[in-house]
Amino acid sequence: MTAAPSPAPVRRVGGRTAGFITLAIATMAAVFLVVRLADLILMIFSSVLLAMLLLALTGPLQQKLHMHRSAALVTVLAALLCLTGLLSWLFGTQMAAQLSSLTVLLPRSWHAFEAYLGQTSSGGVILDQIRSARWPDNLVITWATRLVGNVASVIVAAVIVLVGAIYLAFHPETYRNGVLKLIPKERRRRADEVLEACRRALTQWLIGQTASVVFIALTASVGLWLAGVPSPLALGLLAGLGQAVPVVGPWATAAPGLLVSAAQGPETFGWALFVYLITTQIESNLLTPLLLRKMSEVPMAVTLFAVVAMGMLLGPLGVLLATPLAVLAYVLVRTVYLEDVLGDVSEDVSISS
Repeated sequence: MTAAPSPAPVRRVGGRTAGFITLAIATMAAVFLVVRLADLILMIFSSVLLAMLLLALTGPLQQKLHMHRSAALVTVLAALLCLTGLLSWLFGTQMAAQLSSLTVLLPRSWHAFEAYLGQTSSGGVILDQIRSARWPDNLVITWATRLVGNVASVIVAAVIVLVGAIYLAFHPETYRNGVLKLIPKERRRRADEVLEACRRALTQWLIGQTASVVFIALTASVGLWLAGVPSPLALGLLAGLGQAVPVVGPWATAAPGLLVSAAQGPETFGWALFVYLITTQIESNLLTPLLLRKMSEVPMAVTLFAVVAMGMLLGPLGVLLATPLAVLAYVLVRTVYLEDVLGDVSEDVSISS
């Protein structure tokens, strides 16, 4: 007797389709939440960065003086508070006066620049294009009102970020272990290694970035003062803060100084241009390579497009955090994708810029 043929296996097409739909809905919901909570996520990331900087400053005290981390952290916070108070006492009045003077000098310098452009036919064409791009007065008033509200929001956000960073710095293991508990047990060891690689890269970037900001602010202030440019302290501080915005920041913050110096005459303008060029060259070719020589450098093109992308997607805060986000993504791609997925464990995975 011939055995009856076994029935063909039933394909659970409906189950696969339902699983695919569920995954698609979950992905869309996750993207929606990330977009809606982008500002909050960036604030959390800012707190993490600031906490890393505080822990990096407490490290030498813990190693050399054998202090407990909490005591070292309190010492660092007290030292930073005293330093801020001392700088405010020494330069606060002068800085406020120079910033106030700068708000008067910039419009005057711009009018002088307009008069200079109007002396030539090609300059007149450029001037007409600039004037045609000006906004109506009511739009300027509207933007000024929004700016006041944004300043208040920035102050509140800065306070929240600072308080969050202090909490994170006092108990970093608590939050790190909390993240690791979200990972399956068999992958926690590797996840801990990835987190450590991210911490090292971001800490090195923070140290280099902080040193660059301080160096540019000091050298630009002294150089512009020697060049005879008005309000050198305010312009130097502006140049230093411009280092926090990669690629475009130094050029944008140099524009006010060059504009003010141009109104003083061609010689002053030439010296001011020399100051900006020499400080940026020393910072980019000497200071930064010395501080970040152990870290795989993110290619400049990647940094540039990261700034543009973060600015378009997340606004000004995204621009400020574009470089650390690019560093974080670079480390994750190297460790998770290249090493774990592709099996490439070679040390030299950097792309020369």
